[in-house]
Amino acid sequence: MKILSKFLSLFLLTLGLLVLSSCESTDEDTIILGEASWQSSIFHNRVAAFILENGFDVNIETQPTETAVMIATLPNGDIDISLELWSDNVPTYADDISEGKYIELSTNYDDNTQGLYVPGYLQDNYEDFGLSAPITKVSDLTKAEVVALFEDPNDASKGVIYGGPSSWSASAFLQLKMELPEYGLNVYNFEMINSSAALAAQIAGAFEKEEPIVSYYWEPTSLMGLYDLRLLEDSPYSEEDFLVGRGAFPTVDVNVVSRPGFADDFPEIATFFSNYRTSSALTNSALGYMEANDATAEEAAVWFLLENDAWLQTLLSDNPGVYEKVKAALDAI
Repeated sequence: MKILSKFLSLFLLTLGLLVLSSCESTDEDTIILGEASWQSSIFHNRVAAFILENGFDVNIETQPTETAVMIATLPNGDIDISLELWSDNVPTYADDISEGKYIELSTNYDDNTQGLYVPGYLQDNYEDFGLSAPITKVSDLTKAEVVALFEDPNDASKGVIYGGPSSWSASAFLQLKMELPEYGLNVYNFEMINSSAALAAQIAGAFEKEEPIVSYYWEPTSLMGLYDLRLLEDSPYSEEDFLVGRGAFPTVDVNVVSRPGFADDFPEIATFFSNYRTSSALTNSALGYMEANDATAEEAAVWFLLENDAWLQTLLSDNPGVYEKVKAALDAI
């Protein structure tokens, strides 16, 4: 009986080691990408996944998450990589990086803007709209001919600016701007209509009819990829001015970060992520393609890689063999 018991124990121990070995092998070949709910996060994950699976022969998993969960799970390794960590949404970001809670590998993009926009056709064909000069600055909005152009549908004596959701801090900032005497927007009878889903529809409707509109928006978004919206100039951002509604919005570093130890486990892939840099314009184009073609993020990633071969070559310049494998996978589609 003792011999049988010892044999059974040895068998179970061996089986356990085999199972553990199998799990470790799988884990070593799998990289987990944190995936936020917004489109650009999903898109960039699909681009990286295509390259990593076809070029580096690793398995990719995505873990749905949001910023607060992301920074909590990166230190313990539940997530390997985030391709879009908006640093301004993490008050402890600088301290977290210095303490090694997660590692900054690259800045995906830092040219994300938000503010007041007008259509490109309004700037280019301003004379067709009865204007003596194009609208290029926020200060141009207070010209009498411009106020009349953006007539409030609820009150013909006023001009209207379409804002974002009233709960957003951006809307609070724009409301401060409306009230600053130096801008004079309230003095010139401008009202701000705040909305969320209706904002995109309002802009799309104006573009369909080529009507004048001035509105808040931000990028990267699919709307920016679909339409030629142009940011109105303002004075440069400063932290002090921003508190009172003066000047432009700040841009934000959207970073690629990894869990601690990732570069030791995947040195070549860490180099790949260190080279991963795009822009709001590139991201806008992909999100616009998704919207216009009712495409999935996977389809948009393939389209993006085919359209931006020079970017792909630069990204993989440290490993041309990987580029060739990715290119072959794209050609086979």
